[in-house]
Amino acid sequence: MTHTDQAVPVRRPADAGKMKYRLYSIGIAVAVLAAWELAPRLGLVSPIILPAFSAVMSALFSLVTTGFFMRHFQVTLSEILIGFFLGTFIGLGLGTALAIWPAAKKITYPFIVGFQAIPKIVFAPLFIAWFGFGQSSKVVMAVVISFFPVLLNTMVGLESVPDDARKLMRSLKATPMQTFRKVSLPHALPVIFAGVKAALTFAVIGAIVGEFVGASEGLGYLVDLYNHQLRIDRVFAVVVVLAGIGAGGYFVLEWLDRRLIFWRSSDTQ
Repeated sequence: MTHTDQAVPVRRPADAGKMKYRLYSIGIAVAVLAAWELAPRLGLVSPIILPAFSAVMSALFSLVTTGFFMRHFQVTLSEILIGFFLGTFIGLGLGTALAIWPAAKKITYPFIVGFQAIPKIVFAPLFIAWFGFGQSSKVVMAVVISFFPVLLNTMVGLESVPDDARKLMRSLKATPMQTFRKVSLPHALPVIFAGVKAALTFAVIGAIVGEFVGASEGLGYLVDLYNHQLRIDRVFAVVVVLAGIGAGGYFVLEWLDRRLIFWRSSDTQ
C-alpha cells in the first residue's frame, strides 16, 4: 500500500458533538471564574462575603501544604468511603430482597418510605449521643442518607425486566438464580449504577452534616471553624476540596459504569 492509499481517519459527528459541548462547558467555567475574580475586586461584593477566586486558591494552597490539613482530609474521606460502601451494600441487599419477594415489599416498603421522608439532619444529634463524637456517628449518618437511592434504583431496575425475557428463561427451564444472573441483574445494572452514583454524593453530605453537628476533626469541622473566624477564603477552599472529592468519586464510578456495563447501547451513554 502506498502512502496515498492509506486510510485517512474521519472524525465522527458524535465525536465532534462531544468536543463542541466540552468547549461550551470550558467557556462557561472560564466565564464563571472570571466573574468570581472580578466581582470582589471591582467592589461589586464585599471580599468578606465572596473572596476573589485567586484568594481562595491561595488559601487552598496554604491549607494543603500544612500538616494538619491532611489529617482532617483523611478523616472525612474515610467517613465518606465507609458510609458509601456500607450504604451501597445495604441498599443493594434490601432492594434485591424487596424486588424478589413482593410480600416483603408490601409489608416493609411503607416504613422505608416513611423513614426516608424524615429530614436526616434531625438524626445527627441522636447519632452523636449514641455513637459518640468520633467517626462512627458520621459513618452512620452517611449510611442513612446514601442507602435509599441504591435501594430504590435496585428495586426499579429489577422490577422493570421485560416479561418476555422472563418467559423465555422459564421456557429454557432456567432456575430462578439463573434468571436473576443472566437476565434480571444485567437488565437492572444501568439503573442500579445510577443509584450508586447518587449515593456517593449523598455520603459526602452525610459525613459533612455529622461533622457540623459535633466533631473535633474533619473537613466539616474546618468549615465550621473558619466560618466562625470569618476566614471565608478558607471556607471556600475547603468547599473546593469537598467538591473535588464528590466529583472525583462520581467520575470514577462513571468510568466503571462504562467499562462494566459494556452491553449498554452507545446512545444511552
